[in-house]
Amino acid sequence: VLVIIAALAVVLGCMIKAGYFSASNYTHLNYDRYITVGKYKGLTYTKEKATVTQKEIDAQIKSNVQAKATTKTVKTGTVKKGDTVSIDFVGKVGGKTFSGGSASDYTLKIGSGSMIDGFEDGLIGEKVGSKVKLHLTFPKDYNTKKLRGKKVVFTVTINCKKVTSTPKYNTDFVKKYTNYKTKKAYEDSIKKQLLESKEQQNESTVQSTLWQEILSSSKVKKYPKRQLKYEKQKLDDNYTKAAKQYNMTKKKLLKAQGMTEKDITTQAKSTVKAKLVIYSIAKKENIKLTDKQYNNALKKMLKNAGFTEKSFKKQYNQTIQEYAEDNGFRESMLLTKVLKRVEKLGKAQTASSSKSSSSKSSK
Repeated sequence: VLVIIAALAVVLGCMIKAGYFSASNYTHLNYDRYITVGKYKGLTYTKEKATVTQKEIDAQIKSNVQAKATTKTVKTGTVKKGDTVSIDFVGKVGGKTFSGGSASDYTLKIGSGSMIDGFEDGLIGEKVGSKVKLHLTFPKDYNTKKLRGKKVVFTVTINCKKVTSTPKYNTDFVKKYTNYKTKKAYEDSIKKQLLESKEQQNESTVQSTLWQEILSSSKVKKYPKRQLKYEKQKLDDNYTKAAKQYNMTKKKLLKAQGMTEKDITTQAKSTVKAKLVIYSIAKKENIKLTDKQYNNALKKMLKNAGFTEKSFKKQYNQTIQEYAEDNGFRESMLLTKVLKRVEKLGKAQTASSSKSSSSKSSK
């Protein structure tokens, strides 16, 4: 008997250490006691066919080319319309400076209309490096009331022009900036990337629609007390932390967002319901997310974001595991697996067939 008790103590100790009975853990719950999961098999969904036009390919190439543009400073010549210049300026009304009337190393595109009338035009034809005095008047509808209609003198120093050079899109560009040797190969790769992106978006739309359908048709019988308390506390902590960042009390932050303490409880209940549905379907369909898969996914996320575990902790003051726990990464990963299964168990129809069936039914 002592041997059995000792063995049970070891097992129980391991389970506690692993978080089996922790409030954040849902895997040990009897889901049927808490949730009635809505229909998730045989659901009909519409899946758009991903297509890419030449116009979209050209737009992406243009964006990629512009990303390789370089800007250099030029301290000679005169200012022309369309130039981008760096200026220092001091504005005075009645001989006194005023709030917002001065700036250093201010970047201004001549002709943009971002300054009051006469300011930009007054710099055209002036030499780079020169100092210019502009005698102007604020418009009567100026956004600062006390400056409306007032005469102002701006002393402007033209520091330099900023000249942007954009490379031409040709074979040389492809060879220099990409891993391809021909324009065709590069453009084919752009098309493939855009197609994959659209397919992912379409897949995400399908899964989001299926999830909302399942979630809305699922009914909570009662909320597991420990899990509800945990989710509510986690939300409470997050709002408290956010309030501190803005030098506010939690109550003021909630009020600013049109919320009360009751809304935190409502959010916590929604989180618990979602997790119960995820884990319940996963159990029914024998879908698992192993610790190895989970940790490998976290490592991949770190790598893609350019972090090491050490640099991530230094920047965010918590480990990637703690961050993932706070943001529900495990449930998100499991939900992805669940929805892939739901999709396989469902009935897909194309957008065209969906429109066709709806038009028939309307007749």
